[in-house]
Amino acid sequence: MDMPTGYDLIEHSHDFRVHLLKRLAAGLIDAALVFIPVTLAIYLIDLEPKELLTGVVSGFGWFLYSAVVESRTGASLGKRMMGLAVASKDGPMTFSKGVVRNVPKMFWFIFLPLDLLVGLSREGDPRQRWVDSVAATTVIKVEGK
Repeated sequence: MDMPTGYDLIEHSHDFRVHLLKRLAAGLIDAALVFIPVTLAIYLIDLEPKELLTGVVSGFGWFLYSAVVESRTGASLGKRMMGLAVASKDGPMTFSKGVVRNVPKMFWFIFLPLDLLVGLSREGDPRQRWVDSVAATTVIKVEGK
């Protein structure tokens, strides 16, 4: 018998759909924390090309913010608000694991959706994006939330 993929669980598991929606909400909160100030700064300073700079600088800012905060505290502000945390599957959560699992955020407009789609298609822990499997991390529900 084959192990179910994330796509199989989306269809059959209410809890998994809730988990994915919480991750989406957490990601949007975290993205707003970075994208809004970066966008305002680029437009106020009047840097060109605005749209390209906003996308690239925000992506690198989101990557740095997430890598540092998740490796130090286990959760970004968005994850904390949604009752989620990043956990290592093999030992302590380290900065290198935080860096690896957040690389797709640098070029969020291409690699983040691809990372999610590949992660959902894999057998194994459906809570893992593809880079989570590389970094040996997963996003878990924090008890009491």
